[in-house]
Amino acid sequence: MNIERLRGRAKERLPGWAQDLARRTIAAKRRWLPLARFSFSAARKVPDASPYGFPISRDNPLEELGAKYLPTKRIHNYLPYYWMHFRDIRFEVRHVLEIGVQTDRSIRMWEEFFPNATIYGLDIDPECERLAGGRCKIFIGDQSDRTFLNQVVESAGGHFDIIIDDGSHRVEHQLTTFDVLFPALSEHGIYVVEDTGGCVGDPGLATVNALKGIVDHVMYWPKGFRPEDWPRLDHFPSGASWADENAIGVAFYRWIVFVMRGNNPGDNPHLKPLPDAQADAQAARMDPGQR
Repeated sequence: MNIERLRGRAKERLPGWAQDLARRTIAAKRRWLPLARFSFSAARKVPDASPYGFPISRDNPLEELGAKYLPTKRIHNYLPYYWMHFRDIRFEVRHVLEIGVQTDRSIRMWEEFFPNATIYGLDIDPECERLAGGRCKIFIGDQSDRTFLNQVVESAGGHFDIIIDDGSHRVEHQLTTFDVLFPALSEHGIYVVEDTGGCVGDPGLATVNALKGIVDHVMYWPKGFRPEDWPRLDHFPSGASWADENAIGVAFYRWIVFVMRGNNPGDNPHLKPLPDAQADAQAARMDPGQR
């Protein structure tokens, strides 16, 4: 007998309280399972060829601008990932912040790529102020200074649609800046951290491991909420954290990380609320702090 038939019989024969108890027992045991480590022991040294090359086309406007302005992010092969994440919003974006200026190569590339946006550059070097002009503005200050970062947000009108951290590349600065500025994104903003890991002297992946924790918020599940009711989980109970409700995705590539802000789970237009009777029963099963 397969597992689905067993589940079906359990639902038919067990009372609701027994089903909930069994579900919680299984969930508790799963929490103690050792972290899986993949060996890929069956992998072949030479893979079969794909019917396409790199999965993101390099024949795109951002690659052309990269060849024109030659920012360092081109050498790191970041532009295909930027294109993939930004291509559908480039004409709607209004406020872009790039931390770490040094030259005007990157901010001018973004100025041309986002034709309707103001590009804000932030750098600790006062010499960078001379790079302002057109739709590019420059803030001079320390990205690890929380007060300064909040002043930048206020000066720019209260939010940014896109934030790119290409600043000091120091772990403590990356984490402080993310902590302050991720909430300063607009409702569906995108935060990017460039240059993580070994390429900036962090072989232990401190920044990457910290950002992995965002996945737990993206995948948040209220304690006591029945798995089979997921199509009815159209909003989270009061026990959910700000990050649970506002982090909707994280994408890791070599040396670069994208974190997306949104409405979790509200961005799914196909969810529907539980009927009142089911909602009352669900609330009774949930932990008091999750109601």
